[in-house]
Amino acid sequence: MKLSFNLKDITTYRSELMGWSIIWIMMLHFSFIHIKPLGFIAQYGFAGVDIFMFLSGFGLFYSLDKESQLWPFYRKRLLRIFPTYYILGAFASILLFHDSFFGYLFRYSTIGFWTGSLFWEWYIPSIVVLYLFAPLIKKLIDNNLLSILTCLTILVLCISYYIVSHEIVGAKDPHFFFLYRIPAFILGMTSAHWLNKGISIKYYFYILILGIPCFAYLFPQHHEIYNYKYFSLLFLLPFFILCFIIISRILVFLNPIVAQIGRASLEVYLIQTIFFSAIITGQLTINPIWHDAITLALMITSSLFGIFAHWLIDKSGILHLL
Repeated sequence: MKLSFNLKDITTYRSELMGWSIIWIMMLHFSFIHIKPLGFIAQYGFAGVDIFMFLSGFGLFYSLDKESQLWPFYRKRLLRIFPTYYILGAFASILLFHDSFFGYLFRYSTIGFWTGSLFWEWYIPSIVVLYLFAPLIKKLIDNNLLSILTCLTILVLCISYYIVSHEIVGAKDPHFFFLYRIPAFILGMTSAHWLNKGISIKYYFYILILGIPCFAYLFPQHHEIYNYKYFSLLFLLPFFILCFIIISRILVFLNPIVAQIGRASLEVYLIQTIFFSAIITGQLTINPIWHDAITLALMITSSLFGIFAHWLIDKSGILHLL
């Protein structure tokens, strides 16, 4: 097994990283209560979203490098997300929300999330906004204005810390989930820039090392302030990426399966969100005796349906319009 690490490994194992991330997120959402080691790992699965944000920024940097015109870039992003969002959202509306036709259209426009109205989940509305600002972030990076981006990143982290420490928002406020993921997205774009320019890997490790004391300071206080747990995990993002790359090198025999899940991660995420939403609203109850077995069944079902949905959407020709 190769022990060295460079930024190119992120490109090499991008699908596997996405696959492991969505698996980790599903472990968090469905949880394990009897298999204690899995339960321990599952409770930190929200860091899988940090990895998704990082990989989104990383991939968008190269997409913008290939496509200089903004409209084709936005068109490709919109066609990748919204047909899938509306198709799978139809199942969520029928099974969970019982929307009217116009309520259904509004909910999945993502406008409701930002206006305090109808919305389903927070990730898609958040990533759409980051897509919108990605060209501006890349322009700052290309013009060697990383100092400005660094200041903006630190500002976002400070605002996030102030919000958490003063408990200004609710423990699970979805808008806060978006706010403190912005640095992960910017780090992803910046890391792609470092790789593209052949800049030393040392900056990646500087961020990793600087994040450890921030995590060590915040995490022990999460019993007093709930959101410290999730906010503190952001500072271990470079470490988690490194860990999943190592796992992909060790468990090589799993890579084809995990990569397949990763390529269908959007569909897998939305399908597991239907199950998760049904659980938290009480529309789906799980017998505690069979909890872990049902968790595994829901993870497998979400993955298989997600891969199948991705295949169907691909065959429909929607993705070929990109």
